Amino acid sequence: MARDRKTIKDEMTANWIADPQIQSIYGLTPGNTFEQEFSLVSFENILFNVLSFAIFLHEQIVAKNAENSRPHTIRWYREQVFNFLDGLPLVWINGQFGYDLTGVTDAEQRQIIDRAAVLESNDGQLVVKVATTNSGVLGPLSNAQLARFTTYMNLIKDAGNRIRIVNQSPDNLLLSLKVYVDPSIIDLSTGQLLTTTETNKPVENAINEYLANLEFNGAFVKEFLKNQLQTATGVKLPIIEACQWKFASFAFADFDEWKVPESGYFKIDPSDLNITYLAYDLASS
Repeated sequence: MARDRKTIKDEMTANWIADPQIQSIYGLTPGNTFEQEFSLVSFENILFNVLSFAIFLHEQIVAKNAENSRPHTIRWYREQVFNFLDGLPLVWINGQFGYDLTGVTDAEQRQIIDRAAVLESNDGQLVVKVATTNSGVLGPLSNAQLARFTTYMNLIKDAGNRIRIVNQSPDNLLLSLKVYVDPSIIDLSTGQLLTTTETNKPVENAINEYLANLEFNGAFVKEFLKNQLQTATGVKLPIIEACQWKFASFAFADFDEWKVPESGYFKIDPSDLNITYLAYDLASS
């Protein structure tokens, strides 16, 4: 990392004034600092000011060149995805593309990427999964937004890197559950919580909460969903009878204990959620 100018000068003068020959030539007192022996207007002080400034500029240039030429990490690419400002042009600044925000007052509103994940495929390709929020709903970028974002990524990426952008609607889940509940507080026909007049279906709420809290590009884990259901009000024993998944226009398919979404996130339509409520009476048998 480049040093500041004062550090450079202090190191130079400390080594110089500690030299016995310099002390002898100038008649210096051993142990005194450079500032104690030389005034601000002395030739020696001016000389070291000039030298330290020249070295400071050199180190700044070297540091910037190293930063621009260093291969970037996956974490760096993910940061750049979130730094995308829709509708602003990239300009060449200090050896790399960036935004000139002079006079820009709506930069925060232009950050349209709300969720993102960057992965590296087996063949070295960078896979960038993105989603944005429209009217409170997470979904894909529009075609126009995607075109602008693609241009942005192609400009800021390292030369030679191949990038594939995944911008899709969420993967769909199909769930069939058999849930044993306390029939005194859960309606067996609707799943409604009977202790309130407001609409409150603890099982459906638990499923939606689990999906909402999944990390972007995080795995849907059947056992973790069961754990979430187990904490819902009135639920005694949740059983997952069927769990399927589909991406884009593909058909629903089974998966094992977990599934990472191709789009980066999941949703479940009401028509794809089948819940059978049963009275929990194992304690009395």
